[in-house]
Amino acid sequence: MTPDPQFYYVAAAGLLGVRTNIKDFKWSYGTAMPEATADEFQNCRLRLTVELDRNLELPPCSERLGKYHYWSGSEGSDAIYYDRTFMFGRQLRLAAQGLCGVEPTIRVNGAYLRYVTHRFMNLHSLGYILTDLASLMLLHQGFAPIHCSAFQAGNATVVVAAPPNTGKTLTSVSACMNRGAKFIAEDLAITDGTNVYSIPWTSTFRYYSDIDKSWGARFGNAAKSIFPPLELIRGSHPRPITEYLPPEQFADNQRVTHVVVLERGESGVRTIGDDEAFQKLRNLNRYEFNYCRAPMLVAHEFFNPKLDIEGAHRAEAEILQTLASNADETLAVTTLDPPRYADLILEALGERAADNSIAVAA
Repeated sequence: MTPDPQFYYVAAAGLLGVRTNIKDFKWSYGTAMPEATADEFQNCRLRLTVELDRNLELPPCSERLGKYHYWSGSEGSDAIYYDRTFMFGRQLRLAAQGLCGVEPTIRVNGAYLRYVTHRFMNLHSLGYILTDLASLMLLHQGFAPIHCSAFQAGNATVVVAAPPNTGKTLTSVSACMNRGAKFIAEDLAITDGTNVYSIPWTSTFRYYSDIDKSWGARFGNAAKSIFPPLELIRGSHPRPITEYLPPEQFADNQRVTHVVVLERGESGVRTIGDDEAFQKLRNLNRYEFNYCRAPMLVAHEFFNPKLDIEGAHRAEAEILQTLASNADETLAVTTLDPPRYADLILEALGERAADNSIAVAA
């Protein structure tokens, strides 16, 4: 039998790579990832393998006596399994090994991949499962995923955080497309508390008609605003940010100088304390990342405490607190007109740079 072709993807250069036999694999860390090379994958700190095995067979029950609802495992083992009867006698099956290391493998059968496409109660799609696992693994390696956008303007590197649908994506992409800033992230990034690392392939910016001006995008966005469940229907392959910006307008692994929180209200910019910035970053991360309650991870930790979900949770708090403390400034930017956020931020950066120049000259 001819082996399945292998595809390699890199969600974050040098940090997070995926090897799979599923072409155009999508997850929260990348819905429009270009194919990478085997060497680029091997150069990543965390290397996840995802396999579709249409005839997946699980180990005999004697090797997975422990039960955790539909999950099964054994004490101290670094493997866990999911087995559940679905419609018309079909079996939903998943096998995961190496979750406590840096090279885990997750295998699913055809029924699981085909029918479990979203997150419903304790049944999560392969993309969600891999996202939760990667988030946990990053934290154990000293990196935190962060729900933000980010860009570089001159000597400033800005992390932009905001509640959903406030305008963080629009802000960073507009700063790049309209004001010449360098792109780092538009929905998710990674930080070690000092630097921000790019996750460029999330492509949520396609939901903004101000950015993607194609007829199809405008029609689709209008339809989804009227009938939100349309968001659940899979569409065409999303266009990556590289189709909107030239190569020289991208940046990665930059020291964060400014943490900006976007809020709705009368236009203005104010300085906020490190603790307030940390509290809001933590709150927004809690909304976005589900690793603390991810069914596979919780079940696996029951059998193997080395997974240490609580330790990852503490690490997240420490890294985000360090990020807020290490930044030169932490700001809250408010407006009732979301397209104005980028201008307000860039104007504030310019004013502060001018003030610093005057102070140095004096």
